[in-house]
Amino acid sequence: MARTQDYDQLLRRCYTESLPDQVIASCSLVISRGAADRAELATAFKNRGNAYDDKGEYARALEDYDQAVTINPLDADAFNSRGTTYTALARYERAILDFDEAIRLNPASPLAFSNRCFARGALDQLEQALTDCSEALHLKPKNPGALGSRAFIYLKLRRYEAAIADYNSKLRESPDDAYALFGRGVAKYMKGDLRGGDGDIVASQALKPDIAEDMAKLGIRLQSLR
Repeated sequence: MARTQDYDQLLRRCYTESLPDQVIASCSLVISRGAADRAELATAFKNRGNAYDDKGEYARALEDYDQAVTINPLDADAFNSRGTTYTALARYERAILDFDEAIRLNPASPLAFSNRCFARGALDQLEQALTDCSEALHLKPKNPGALGSRAFIYLKLRRYEAAIADYNSKLRESPDDAYALFGRGVAKYMKGDLRGGDGDIVASQALKPDIAEDMAKLGIRLQSLR
């Protein structure tokens, strides 16, 4: 099927729009037209999946990622994206399988290593997680995502000074990260800095009122510290 200027504009919007609803609309038209080659079609599904993930529509995101990796099984980013959606659903074992494949396809991806670090940490596979975060930071030093994930692992390992150092670095880049503030608060509290710990925890709860519940699901329980 011949390419048209209209189709090329749709494809460009599918690839470059920043607002999820606009991405979904543009990529849906690309997909429905059937004019894309296989690589373009796979990317349209992946980008639409990313937009659905941004909106919290995880079932739709997974459907699109499934299509993307079926059409193009060499797309490491699609496997990584699907893994992050499984992580959001707390399906950590399944997420790790996708991160494994993303790393196999692209062993120089700091994002996939950082994401697998977090998923392994959620499952208390702490030493493996720490190895992954170290590799992510080797590939991309001062990576805020990897620093946040490694801080979470250090917190679970009760290495509180190391956790605080990584949370400090993370918060310099993302000062409104509720998870980092809560984690640093817990680490400070466990080191005996009750005032500093309470300050961070209160700040995190102002940003995300249910942060304590989310962290409890990850094995970090505030009530057990008091």
